[in-house]
Amino acid sequence: MAKKIRGVGIFLIALIIVAAFAAMSAVQMNSIGNVEKLSASPSSDNSVSFEWKKVAGADGYFIYKSISGADSFEKAAQVKDAKADSFTLDNLEQAQSYDFYVTAYKSRSNKIVESKEYQCLSSYTRPSKQAIKSLSSPDAGVISVKWEKNSKASGYQLQYVQGKNFEKAKSIDIKDVSAVEKNIEKLAQKKTYSVRVRSYFYSGKQLVAGEWSDIKSVAVAEKVVMASNINVNKPMIALTFDDGPGYNSASDKILDVLEKYNARATFFMVGTNAKAHPENLKRKIKLGCELGNHTYNHEHYGKNVTGEDIKKCSQAIYDTCGQYPTAFRSTGGNTTETILDQCKTQNLPLYYWSLDTQDWKSRNADKVYNAVMKNVEDGDIILMHDIYDSTAEAVERMVPKLIEQGYQLVTVTELVQAKTGKNPVAGQQYVTATEINNKTS
Repeated sequence: MAKKIRGVGIFLIALIIVAAFAAMSAVQMNSIGNVEKLSASPSSDNSVSFEWKKVAGADGYFIYKSISGADSFEKAAQVKDAKADSFTLDNLEQAQSYDFYVTAYKSRSNKIVESKEYQCLSSYTRPSKQAIKSLSSPDAGVISVKWEKNSKASGYQLQYVQGKNFEKAKSIDIKDVSAVEKNIEKLAQKKTYSVRVRSYFYSGKQLVAGEWSDIKSVAVAEKVVMASNINVNKPMIALTFDDGPGYNSASDKILDVLEKYNARATFFMVGTNAKAHPENLKRKIKLGCELGNHTYNHEHYGKNVTGEDIKKCSQAIYDTCGQYPTAFRSTGGNTTETILDQCKTQNLPLYYWSLDTQDWKSRNADKVYNAVMKNVEDGDIILMHDIYDSTAEAVERMVPKLIEQGYQLVTVTELVQAKTGKNPVAGQQYVTATEINNKTS
């Protein structure tokens, strides 16, 4: 009997042990270890990177996010990789503080088992890269910077330097979050300055800065003193000539007339023609005439004019005579936002016209002469071309007659200065000395 009881006891003990193991297995089947050694760091303006210690038995991981200070979390990503120990979470808001936690999970019988405890930690995204909308020099010794607004920024940092070595740059902290432009004064005239800007915000007490904008450069305007022989109380006009220097003698003949009568004009030159006639450019400078930009090769019109067409022409003129142009006229007179922006960058005012001789159409000296003499008014900007002999002949007749009638023949810059008391503004298109029209085509 004792043996029978002892056998039953052993059997019960065995059953208890089996039950215990079954219970433990059930617990293991319905649980997963917690994620440990979790770290998070900003990766870009819309992503955060995570690292953790792999959890044994995990089939993958869930990442939860919450805007810092919010009451609840949402599932932001599922990492379906049992071997994963890192992940980059994308599509986040720029310049934003977040709270995160990560759990491990495993799948059993169509059921997801997720770790119960987790480590909550904070991170952030960086502000988006800024873009400089325009950079110009509106006055002597001054540059004006405009940038895109970042609605989530706490402020902006601006750096500027003469040349392009930002190791020597000066910095400006702009704490006004509504600011989108800044004037920098007391700069060296005629020197080229480079500028970059970035936004920042505070994650807690930590200042987090975004990526610097692309660098933009501009030549600083100089104070222009009007010629001593200009009387602001007397009428004046600006004779302007496009498309030269001519591949004939017309341009030189026009310069002969200007020199004879101590008059000045503005020449909107094609870059390739300027390169081909260096002596003509040097003579224009000697006579006090103004050098203008009329694109590099006159192949593009209106919306097809590129920033490079303008930039390349300016460089061709500089390489030819040592001076950059100080005015721009678009081919055909068409204006676009691209043209206006490039002219701001290169510190170039734009000039249309108020009196068109249509010399290109008539090729007749009498018609060109009459177009001016019958219609000219004080403050006019007169359009001609220095590539036609007929125009040169008309100029030879009209210049002494205009002077006889009391008109002063000045450059477009001098005309605007005399009539407004201010320097022409880069990126503004003048129709007359006082009328501005930036309408784009």
